[in-house]
Amino acid sequence: MSTTASDQDAPYLRLFEQVAPEYQHRQKFVRSGEALATSDVYLKWYDISRQETPIPPELVAEAHSFLLSELETGSLPLKQEVGFAIHHQCASVHILYICTWRNENEVWETLYHKHLAEGGPFQQFERSTTTPTFCVWVLGIVSHEQQAWTRYLTSQRDNAAKHAYVQDQYTGPVE
Repeated sequence: MSTTASDQDAPYLRLFEQVAPEYQHRQKFVRSGEALATSDVYLKWYDISRQETPIPPELVAEAHSFLLSELETGSLPLKQEVGFAIHHQCASVHILYICTWRNENEVWETLYHKHLAEGGPFQQFERSTTTPTFCVWVLGIVSHEQQAWTRYLTSQRDNAAKHAYVQDQYTGPVE
């Protein structure tokens, strides 16, 4: 099949549908929270949920405690790093995205998940060749963080600039 970008009808695109007909996209809400800060890492904190159902404080505390334990045991080997953590409340699972800036301009990620129906602790997400990365709501935060980090990179990169970066957080709706 040979087509050009100027094709208006593009019927072949129907073959690549990724959205179920019954899907109803809803806005979510981002709440910035208390940073996860140790001598080895500074992670800005974000919670994503529907605005009317924020993540319960006990689950936020559990996520913080879990990550502190992962750092302490070396299971999450972060050393002298800065970045952000995103705690995303989905329908039946909570996902923790741990993102740090490395090699000047790269965001590195470790994922954890907790299935609410199964109980138990957060578990590291095992990756295969092709795995999910960011949903559209998480991308809202990643976009904000990319802009904040770029401002840091183009600054004097002194303590004042780093302080400005860690204070620069987003709270509000994400589509």
